[in-house]
Amino acid sequence: MASRLLSRHFYGVTGSKQFLTRARLQRSLATLSSIENQYAPGTRVHGYTVKRTKQIPELELLAVHLEHEKTGAEHLHVARDDKNNVFSIAFKTNPPDATGVPHILEHTTLCGSEKYPVRDPFFKMLNRSLSNFMNAMTASDYTFYPFATTNQVDFANLRDVYLDATLHPLLRQLDFTQEGWRLEHADPKDASSPLTFKGVVYNEMKGQMSDSSYLYYIRFQESIYPSLNNSGGDPAKITNLTYDQLRQFHAKNYHPSNSKVFTYGNFPLEEHLQHIDSTFSKFEPTTGELDIKHPIALNETKRVVMEGPIDPLADPARQYKTSLTWFMGPTDDVYEGACLRVIASLLTDGHASPLYKALIESDLGTEYSPNTGLDTSSPVNIFSIGLQGVTKENLSVVEETIRSVIQKTYDEGLDLNRVQAILHQTELSRKHKVANFGMNLLYSLTPGWFNAVDPLEMLEWNSVIARFQEDLKKPRFLESIMEKYLLGGKPSFVFSMVPSETFGEDLKSEEEQRLNGRIAKLTEQEKKDVYELGLSLLAKQEEKEDLSCLPTLHVEDIPVASAIDALEHTTTSADVPVQWRITPTNGLTYFRALASLQDLPQDLHPYLPLFAESLTNLGTKSRSMASLEDEIKLKTGGISASVQVNTLPTDMDTWNLGMVLTGHSLDKDVPDMLRLLTILLLETDYDNHEKLRTLIRGMASGAADAIAGSGHSYARGVAASVMTPASRLSECLAGIEQVKFIAQLDSCDDASLPLISAKLKEVAAYAISNSSLKVAITCGGDAVAANDEAVAEFISGLPTAVTPQSLVPGRASGLTAFVPGVLPQKMFYSMPFQVNYAGVCLRGVPYTHPDGAALQILANLLTHKYLHGEIREKGGAYGGGATYSGTGGVFSYYSYRDPHPLNTLKTISRAGEWALQNSWSERDLEEAKLSVFQGMDAPQSVASEGMIYFLHGIDDDMRQARRRRLLDVGIPAIKDVAEKYLVGKDNETSVALLGTTQDWISTENKWRIEDAGALNSWAAAAAAVTAADLAVEEDLEVPLGFEEVAEESEEESLGK
Repeated sequence: MASRLLSRHFYGVTGSKQFLTRARLQRSLATLSSIENQYAPGTRVHGYTVKRTKQIPELELLAVHLEHEKTGAEHLHVARDDKNNVFSIAFKTNPPDATGVPHILEHTTLCGSEKYPVRDPFFKMLNRSLSNFMNAMTASDYTFYPFATTNQVDFANLRDVYLDATLHPLLRQLDFTQEGWRLEHADPKDASSPLTFKGVVYNEMKGQMSDSSYLYYIRFQESIYPSLNNSGGDPAKITNLTYDQLRQFHAKNYHPSNSKVFTYGNFPLEEHLQHIDSTFSKFEPTTGELDIKHPIALNETKRVVMEGPIDPLADPARQYKTSLTWFMGPTDDVYEGACLRVIASLLTDGHASPLYKALIESDLGTEYSPNTGLDTSSPVNIFSIGLQGVTKENLSVVEETIRSVIQKTYDEGLDLNRVQAILHQTELSRKHKVANFGMNLLYSLTPGWFNAVDPLEMLEWNSVIARFQEDLKKPRFLESIMEKYLLGGKPSFVFSMVPSETFGEDLKSEEEQRLNGRIAKLTEQEKKDVYELGLSLLAKQEEKEDLSCLPTLHVEDIPVASAIDALEHTTTSADVPVQWRITPTNGLTYFRALASLQDLPQDLHPYLPLFAESLTNLGTKSRSMASLEDEIKLKTGGISASVQVNTLPTDMDTWNLGMVLTGHSLDKDVPDMLRLLTILLLETDYDNHEKLRTLIRGMASGAADAIAGSGHSYARGVAASVMTPASRLSECLAGIEQVKFIAQLDSCDDASLPLISAKLKEVAAYAISNSSLKVAITCGGDAVAANDEAVAEFISGLPTAVTPQSLVPGRASGLTAFVPGVLPQKMFYSMPFQVNYAGVCLRGVPYTHPDGAALQILANLLTHKYLHGEIREKGGAYGGGATYSGTGGVFSYYSYRDPHPLNTLKTISRAGEWALQNSWSERDLEEAKLSVFQGMDAPQSVASEGMIYFLHGIDDDMRQARRRRLLDVGIPAIKDVAEKYLVGKDNETSVALLGTTQDWISTENKWRIEDAGALNSWAAAAAAVTAADLAVEEDLEVPLGFEEVAEESEEESLGK
């Protein structure tokens, strides 16, 4: 469950059409017409009246807008030939203060209801379902509860649980104290242990406040939108919320009259309405809490300055953030909103945008501020332009520059060629098939729907585009809108955040004073009550529950055979293998190329992420990146480069390292796409030091925030780095070591830039050739011949390596710095966070090993049956669990936003023995399998089809064998792998902890302590480039670094 301030609108419909043959398309539209006739306006069905219907042919959907007759609840149904059906119930929840009552209520409603009076039915349903999405989210002024599933029985089960949870929650005081906040002894069983604040949301928001980007954004929102308090909750205010206030807020806001229900997909509307009406009709209508809040009145320019934290990984002199904001009319004018989005994009997006050039390329700052862009989620369009990584001296310069650039752009006129590129991107986005179209639609429509924007009008994209094309013929059409809102002395809102060296200490001190003040007011009886409440909560968390009231699917509902993507394989005249996935793609071609980097010298490995980014950021000697980017947007849906490392499915000590090139375009534009890719590969100007400096600075900016947002993944990656050579190799590519490496490059002076350029040229010599390449194409059958010709021409245009690159996977011995078995390891990284992130790893088995399936099921069992209760419910962390990387062969434990990491590590150390001694039931096993198959069988985008084989070498036989093993895992196998891989493995365990310094972390306790701002020997060796190094560095032997461990859902998907 995540609290997200969804105040940013998901602009437009970012999904796509279903990819249908012409015959299927005709049948689909005929079906929609039949549904439209069935639900004509005024039709009454199961307690509802149809208000309007609207068929949107370009999206192959029919929208039906209904109203519940008794309560007035709105219902929007989107009928579409899509098996991935979506449900959401949402409530208007304007926060009355900053105590986080909407957020805490979101958590607490899911802790048991009248029909399902078990502890936490939401989490219990996670492994009794085949849903591919389940969540609950708190936005700035509404709260919504969505799920997605392809199974109709599953849909009905989850719909019933969600409706009962939101409308009939038990809202027990113990649930409030667990999820919200409580005063409790550090050890609930020891009345002499110190009292402290605990609570899941309380610790979640402490973690959020450690993210300087989030802090900037939320303080900006609070300043410009004081009528909408912080819905997530400010930790300093959360402890003011009472249990009675929570119940009152629910009674006032969680009512059908205050709700909006969204359903999507190919399940019948009539069944939805019948079941929802049976719940809603029991309520009497109310006036609801549909009040729409507005931002401050901007009659004159206003300025606000606040303090924020220092980023220890950034330049100490560039710690300032600032932004300018304008109001740009009401959001219920959907057409003008679309025009404003075009203007915002022209001003800020990409290398060709005037503000990017003036603010970022000029080195006034490192990247845009978190609030930059057009926010259409409120009743007023809010347009902000800002910068972070600014020096104190340049704060006023940034403001002057923004105003002057807008004026100059208006005077000279907007580039209409770039407008056409934006429209082309829009066309491609509507054609591009995504598996989560329904969820994207929900995210897109809900903010406006709660702010009186017509949801049906938001769907009519073609009519908006047609009108826009006509208006674009008018002289200076877009410039007139700029003048209306941005020029002529229009008032603005200037918000700045200045660094405070004592910010973290001030937060800690404030919490201590607040805690001590509350303790000082306690009577002796109240102290006893606190102790008894802690014991009561502990007893509740430990009690065994009867879950038979909860609905569930069964293992028999899981298909025995996995879906197979038919692939074809050819070889070009240059002996380059090509994989073909021929399937309906709605006129798009998807291209991927994988260039092997097995022979790349180790000292060049840390430069790979920078090299990949350089290809799409530096430009060439004859063309600027701005010019290239404009053509890329006109001809393609985007071109990108990334680095990949993985293990061989049959051997954990074998690794593959490569660069992945990706792009997609209309079929007719494939030759242009590949021509542009060739230009980027062969002509990129690595000596463009000005752009290189900008790129490095942008990559380094916000590094601490990235770790704060995904600290558990970084911790697991550090811990995994001594488990396999691939994990160690990948550490330098995507984790803490890469973060520190880029930070070190950013700290280098300009005299070092030629040396960095030389490194990138060395990488290019290894990466760019047709000798180590393989290609994958996904397209329709009618595009195969033309694509075959275009691919052959692309490959022939690449150089042939003087020394052919190795396509043979590497072995552990090939990484001189990797020494398997250097264990146990305990690493601590000091970070400026209020909470901690833990990762603990053990070595598992290769993908094809029979024990891998049981390890994956065991990880799920430990998460849901042991770790969740101990780490989250009792320990107060926002999350905790276990995951098994089937492709990487590493078993991991983790905690997220954790206030009690020592207790977590103790809990983890007991997990293997607990699994071995626990009396598992067949029901436990079934639930774990259902949970694992949620990810494996989730719908995938057409672009992903065949990629598991292409990128990971996992063929259909391997996938089917693993699927069969997962279905066949029994209780004896669970105990066997627990004993074999987890029990008694203290000396084979790797631990990593990120966060605040703890008394028990010391070198005497065998912890290796690192400061996040300092580089270890590997990064220092890689970054300290000198002219002498350039001549001899191929012979250097330097250790390698970090792999960001995939989330469990990603791993399960790879298990396909």
